[in-house]
Amino acid sequence: MPDSRVSPQEIFDNREEYGLENSVEMLTDIIETDKDNGSRIKAIKFLGGIIKYIPKLNNECFTTLENILISELNIDIKCEAALALGKLKNDKALKPLKWTLEQKSADAGLRLATLKAIKKTKFKEPQITIFINELDSEYSSIREYVRNQLVGLEPESLIRLLLENLESENISNKHKSEIIKLIGYELSSINISFQDMDYIKVKYPEIVSSLLRDKAVLLEQITRNLKTENIELMDSATLILRLLTPEINRDIIKLLLSDDFIVRKNAITLTGKLKLKDAIESLISDLDNIYSEVSVATIEALGEIGDLSAVPELLDVLNVEDISFEYTDIDMKFYIMAAVKKIYTSNKGANYEYLFSSLESNSETLKESIAFILGEIGNKEFAYPLTELLKTRNLDVKKNAIIALGKIGNIDPIAHLIEILESPNSYWLIKKVAIDAILNIFQRNWYRIKENNVEFKRTVTKHIATLIDILKKSEAENAKVKISLIKFLEIYGDEPALSALLARVNDIERIVRIHASNAIKKIEDKIEERLGLDSVN
Repeated sequence: MPDSRVSPQEIFDNREEYGLENSVEMLTDIIETDKDNGSRIKAIKFLGGIIKYIPKLNNECFTTLENILISELNIDIKCEAALALGKLKNDKALKPLKWTLEQKSADAGLRLATLKAIKKTKFKEPQITIFINELDSEYSSIREYVRNQLVGLEPESLIRLLLENLESENISNKHKSEIIKLIGYELSSINISFQDMDYIKVKYPEIVSSLLRDKAVLLEQITRNLKTENIELMDSATLILRLLTPEINRDIIKLLLSDDFIVRKNAITLTGKLKLKDAIESLISDLDNIYSEVSVATIEALGEIGDLSAVPELLDVLNVEDISFEYTDIDMKFYIMAAVKKIYTSNKGANYEYLFSSLESNSETLKESIAFILGEIGNKEFAYPLTELLKTRNLDVKKNAIIALGKIGNIDPIAHLIEILESPNSYWLIKKVAIDAILNIFQRNWYRIKENNVEFKRTVTKHIATLIDILKKSEAENAKVKISLIKFLEIYGDEPALSALLARVNDIERIVRIHASNAIKKIEDKIEERLGLDSVN
């Protein structure tokens, strides 16, 4: 027999010279007796590789490797033994490999090596189930590996097995969420080039049948485990259920009456994601639910569905005269405004008459909210009704109307905004908001100056002159109002604004003096640049 001190690499390279059986014996001897773990690991690796040249020794090699996997303490050696067992492709290896996975002491590396060995040995339903069981592993490397192997299966088989495991009472909710995500991922991967679900229904009817057959389990697990912050889970659940519409619609709507808070809330969310118009009536009854989370989910769902019939019901929640509502339900108010905006923006050519007529309401909260909504939608036609709101005495309504006019960007309301600035009765905050709105309008329309629009240039020049005059006379004005005027003139004032800015250099407020000085410097720099003086030393 050759010298046992020969390295594993040499033994493998010269296996024909040594003889295959002798080579196996030499490698086994190194594995069992060598004190160098590095040599043992290499010997295990080559033992797994040499077996394909001598199949009759498969069982003998299996016994050696099984013993190492079970009894060895060194994790690196156990990992190499697991991988070598996979190379044997011997069904007997499945038992010790499965046993290894059941040991709590198995770390990420050993578990991953074991799973790879199982995959190489055999990958039928029992082994696939083992992989499904690892979907919620605490180790990301394992979750990624098993997921990648599972998606390589035939879609029909994978989804059937995933559904079978979803029914198990022995797995955690987290695990069930991972199964739902994988079903959604698989569906999206086979439907990636298509916008609707018809392709899957035609190409993979068996998948649809499996999902419909287990729709009760799917709905139960989705509604119990859905979390809006888990975007991947939400997308997968929505995709699965969208594939099953309209057959599953009634089942989802029935869950809106569930006594289980979590199920009910998640069912509400799903009606929105699936845009189930048949659910609107049931949803509206939950707008004033004692649980705020249910009410918020309902509002968001109505916004997602996008049906104009829900607008009156949503706004009716805001149609209150109690001023305390604004402070106790401010979050609710913003959810409603966002939902109404979403409904209108999803309906091109929608009639806004209901919003306009609601501006006649006695509820200041409602008028304030509608002003905000109109600004968010931003149609030019809203300028007139919003301008009319400037006449109101309520500061919140007036403020939102001004902000909305700034967002819309129509130049006509500037004259009305300037009237607010000129009025001695205007509150300082309203004045500041008006200046900011004028700035927004200028920014949205300044391109017309570059287009040499003579009429527009004449109009804005007049407005700028008025604002310069207001700044000149602003000595007793609130500092924040002065600063807003200064910032506006810094951008659009040019040389005519210098005298007004110089007047503010001696302002009683230090912060105003600083802003005025900076504005003067920037205007002078612009003038020099325009005249070409900045290049003259």
